[in-house]
Amino acid sequence: MYKKPSLPKQFLIYIGMTVVALIFMFPLIWMIVSSFKDDAMIFSDITSLKAFAPAFKEDVFFNYKEVISKLPLVKAMLNSLSYIIVIIALGLIVNSMAGYAFARLKFPKKNLLFALILAVMIIPAQTVMLPQFSIIYKMGLSNSYLALILPAIASPMYIFLFRQNFMGIPESIEEAAKLDGASAIRTFFQLIVPLAKPVYATVGILVFIACWNDFVWPVMVISDSSKQTIQMALSSLFSIQPVNYGNVMAGLTLVTIPVLIIFLSLQKYYVAGIASTGAKN
Repeated sequence: MYKKPSLPKQFLIYIGMTVVALIFMFPLIWMIVSSFKDDAMIFSDITSLKAFAPAFKEDVFFNYKEVISKLPLVKAMLNSLSYIIVIIALGLIVNSMAGYAFARLKFPKKNLLFALILAVMIIPAQTVMLPQFSIIYKMGLSNSYLALILPAIASPMYIFLFRQNFMGIPESIEEAAKLDGASAIRTFFQLIVPLAKPVYATVGILVFIACWNDFVWPVMVISDSSKQTIQMALSSLFSIQPVNYGNVMAGLTLVTIPVLIIFLSLQKYYVAGIASTGAKN
């Protein structure tokens, strides 16, 4: 039986969690504060607590204005959002239906196939990049959004998350729908999908963060500057000499904002989705 911790223990737990949260937030706070400083101020404050103290000038957003004037950041953001939305839409459909098949359907060698999918999860992504690039190149898809979209649709990790979530949904719901004459497809989209909203939100967030932060694969397959992603555009700040670190911090802050907005708006579903994918037979 669960015993609630005493008040002093709860207080210590909250203090400890607050300290850990602040430690993880320090880099983010420093990045945002530094985006409002020039290079001289950043380096002069870096060895003291002033590094976390804002020092606003008359033109508060001068670093942000310089970044936007130097780089096609807005265009790169729109490029990234356009193909990421497609990946999320297709990925949620493909991975959820695959997860549902492993959770509910009966077919030969199902457990063996699922074990192979789990085994693929331990293979580093870098080891398959060259073969993957070779396939994309031979298909004539290099320097196109399809080169970014197709390899990112299906994922063993997301199939696993969906499968674990669907295993926790009572089969009696589907049996009742079947008795009422509902087909398997109708049952899936009208009953299972609404019940699995948290895991859909979880996978959607994970896909967005992974694609938004991806740099190596877009650099390999995209050479047209008009199609560059947000990370490709941001990396250009380091090629402008001398490197302006205030500009870099402003660029990083702009890139982080969409991730924070999506995560904070879907945080409730994200936590519920992770909790619903626990160990199941």
